[in-house]
Amino acid sequence: MADDNEPTTLREQDQGDVDGETLPELQFVREKLQRFQSHMLQDIEKQVSCLIEDVLQGIRQREVRAHEFRQFEGHHETSDRRQVSSFNTYHNRQQNTSTKLANQSASFSKMDVNDSPKKGTTSTARIKGRLPDKVFVARDSYLTALLEVAHMRTIYHIFYIILVMFLLNVIFHDYFVEGQINFALGTFRGGLRRLHWVMGAWILEHIFVLALYYAFQGWALVRHKLKPQGSLQRFWSHSCLIMYISSQLVFGYVSSSLCLKFQLPFVSACVLLLESTRLLMKMHAFVRYNSQRVLCGKQKVDGVDPNGNENASLSAGRPFIPPLQCYVYFLFAPTLIYRDSYPRTSHIRWKFALNRLLEVVAVAFLYAFIHERHIEEHFGKFGLEPMGAPQLIVKLFGMMLPSAVIFLCGFYLILHSWLNFTSELLRFGDRMFYKDWWTSHNYDGYYRNWNVVVHDWLYEYVYKDVYTYVFKGSKLAASLLVFLISALVHEQVLGFALQMFFPVMFILFFVVGVALVFLMRSAPKILGNIFLWFSLILGNGMLISLYAMEYYAKKNCDLKYDSWRDHLVPAIWRCYN
Repeated sequence: MADDNEPTTLREQDQGDVDGETLPELQFVREKLQRFQSHMLQDIEKQVSCLIEDVLQGIRQREVRAHEFRQFEGHHETSDRRQVSSFNTYHNRQQNTSTKLANQSASFSKMDVNDSPKKGTTSTARIKGRLPDKVFVARDSYLTALLEVAHMRTIYHIFYIILVMFLLNVIFHDYFVEGQINFALGTFRGGLRRLHWVMGAWILEHIFVLALYYAFQGWALVRHKLKPQGSLQRFWSHSCLIMYISSQLVFGYVSSSLCLKFQLPFVSACVLLLESTRLLMKMHAFVRYNSQRVLCGKQKVDGVDPNGNENASLSAGRPFIPPLQCYVYFLFAPTLIYRDSYPRTSHIRWKFALNRLLEVVAVAFLYAFIHERHIEEHFGKFGLEPMGAPQLIVKLFGMMLPSAVIFLCGFYLILHSWLNFTSELLRFGDRMFYKDWWTSHNYDGYYRNWNVVVHDWLYEYVYKDVYTYVFKGSKLAASLLVFLISALVHEQVLGFALQMFFPVMFILFFVVGVALVFLMRSAPKILGNIFLWFSLILGNGMLISLYAMEYYAKKNCDLKYDSWRDHLVPAIWRCYN
């Protein structure tokens, strides 16, 4: 019995020794597992709480958009629902209706019975390379709709108070330092000198623009009569095309040379140059849109034009030329895209128009105050005082915030106040002169939404034609040409208005701006928007500062211009070297 029990006792003793050795290890593993479990539970709880918070925040944002921002509800809807969403109010382009049905019927006839359109495929127009067309819809401007919300209206009131405080600052400074209050009238008198010459040139330009209508009508009628003689008809059309291009070049040259001949100050020169550029774009829009009608052979037959409008006095077989009143209305309408008719409002809201006009006057005074208290203060003695790197950096950063105010108020002055004022007087219904560019996270969105009026013209009459007929489907080449033309026009306006060759605008627009378009395309939304605003404030500060330094350097330094090379060297460099 003793022998039988001995192995069992030994096995129990050995097992006890093993348990004694492994017990601490098991305890250690158990503690690690419990700690890991607690961490996992905490992480899961945190993630679940974050998900719940995101869902609740999304519900709250949707509720705010539904109740406060009704005009912008549906902004994030999918493309399949855009036709029924209110975001369609601010949708800018779509395929032409007349070609859309034909393309759809042709595409459906080529499809097999078992074929079905796949999700995510593009429209027939885009498959065939056809770009969408501009559409006009009766709608308010973005800020007009936003300012109906009490929260946004409060921000608007804050800017009102800032303007009043700025005005009081200038009044007290003039009274206690200068001894008199002039309300920056000296700036207005200096900037608007020789304005009567500008008005005279403006009247002559409009006479030329009206003459273009009758010249275009003559081309269309003669071309129609020469239809049996094909070679003579082509010769006539090519000759008229050469004369048209030459007249446009002469028109732009004369307006630019008048700034030099009359020695116009900056504001008067800007008025003349911008108005001349606007009329050039208007003339090209009218000719480009209606020449396509004439070339396609659209005619007035039996008193009905191609659009179905009755006009009994029209003779059969004549090429379609829109009535003169359509052309005259287009010349003053706040759009650069020609159509025979536009959406119109039922009446003029005189209170709304008066408020917009007062905003124009207020921003003009604000600009005068900034010029006297900041630009002249920082750069008025440039070229007469010692200038090193520390002084230059202080001046540049001292102009950053005033330049940001100039940039934002310039947008509000032209694209919101002035265009809404003219729209109200003309009962022009489509007020989408800009979109929500301030929310852009890359320069693609910024350039598309910043100035919709000019962007539409560049898209319709430059980008689409170049994409279709010149570069044959190359969007990159067409986009670069659009940037080049836009940069040259901006530089031409600034250069002739300031009467200097100083291509900073061209470099910042065409070189830096184009580079940022490609660099920021994949940027995260939050960081992209922050960098966009940082670059806009920094770029505008440098732009205004450099042009101000060049202007006052030419004014203060006694520089000699013995050859054409002297005009190419910046006065900033020649003053201090």
